[in-house]
Amino acid sequence: MNDPELTRKLLEMKDSNLAQWKSVPSRIEDLKLIQTKIHTMITDEKYIHFKRVIKALNHPARVKILMAIENGAICPCELEFITDLAQATISHHLTILEDASLIKRNRRGKWTIIESSEKVLLDSIIPF
Repeated sequence: MNDPELTRKLLEMKDSNLAQWKSVPSRIEDLKLIQTKIHTMITDEKYIHFKRVIKALNHPARVKILMAIENGAICPCELEFITDLAQATISHHLTILEDASLIKRNRRGKWTIIESSEKVLLDSIIPF
């Protein structure tokens, strides 16, 4: 949207008493600041981590996996049993959870043990 079109729409909002801001030029400046902040934020490490966590929590299987490991370490074979998912599917979900730093995978001999890495976060997102 270009500035003249935005100006027209903002004036219409102001004239309809839908806006609380002082003037259209000040509102456009505020919007430009917000736009800059958003563009800057996209490369920020905290935002990237937040995006990974949201992705990780956006699938029922991954939430089930987090619930399963909430009470302690667990083996992927146990996750297969609990979730009725194939080993390859479990591995895919574990990779996404690990990318979000929600779990840790530890090799112990021939076994892989899955542990929660952010217990405080898990306590706040899993209500039961």
